[in-house]
Amino acid sequence: MTTVHDVTPDQLRGLEAAGEAALNAALGRLSAREREAYWASVRRAYNAPYNDAVKKARVGAVAETRAV
Repeated sequence: MTTVHDVTPDQLRGLEAAGEAALNAALGRLSAREREAYWASVRRAYNAPYNDAVKKARVGAVAETRAV
């Protein structure tokens, strides 16, 4: 199996270009709006934290606590 350590920088650039070309070919069948939606979902997925977000207290829960 080839690892990242076995690839030269020139080979890596070639692989990146080939991957980008394949992705663009696959996305080429989509409309501009669909492509934008695809990239928006990718950005959202990559920007999402790996761990569950810390849950924030609900405003209603605070009001109930004060009333008791």
